[in-house]
Amino acid sequence: MTGQVLLFGRLKDAFGVASIPLPEGVVTAAALRARLADANPDLSDMLRSRTVRIAVNQTLVTDEAVTPISAKDEIALLPPLSGG
Repeated sequence: MTGQVLLFGRLKDAFGVASIPLPEGVVTAAALRARLADANPDLSDMLRSRTVRIAVNQTLVTDEAVTPISAKDEIALLPPLSGG
């Protein structure tokens, strides 16, 4: 089973889709951030920014290095909100 990473806000606009496949071999939130930043040089600064938050199963991740992720999880990338 291939997991999906849900995209919101500017990331959804930048990727042009609402979700992308979870890259194979990614097992932590930190690895997901690094893999996506490496694979998308135009978006690297945004993806590496700690203002882009990762949520796993609708809970914001506080320690990406130790937070496991799998294809069974609901994973979302959340850029900072803007508006007024």
